[in-house]
Amino acid sequence: MLRLFACGAAVALLAGCGGSDGAVPVAGQVAWPGGDLAGHMVEVAQVNDPTVRGFGTIGPDGRFALERLVDGKTAPGLPPGEYKARLILSDEGDGQTKKPKVPARYLDVRTAGWSVTVPASGDVALTVAAK
Repeated sequence: MLRLFACGAAVALLAGCGGSDGAVPVAGQVAWPGGDLAGHMVEVAQVNDPTVRGFGTIGPDGRFALERLVDGKTAPGLPPGEYKARLILSDEGDGQTKKPKVPARYLDVRTAGWSVTVPASGDVALTVAAK
């Protein structure tokens, strides 16, 4: 249910992202020694224009690929720029056995401490510290 809400919120926030904007692919991996984040999401917001956002579902190996909404449809990659990132945790009813106990700071782009530069020089590495 939360995944649908998060995607719906992303639709509302990304509707103005435009079309041919020179978007480039962005992929990475989330590392968390505290457990598995598969099925949860990474969301990024552009620093200069927070309405420009991207999102990606975290796979079983912690990997994700960011995409955005263009004209109501998902499209791979993001426009160039500096972004702040955060986690979006899905509801337990969305196939999760239990919600991971990640520190709350990783749920907000202002406090997570994660920056993403697009284009990236390689895979984006996001690490969740134990505390």
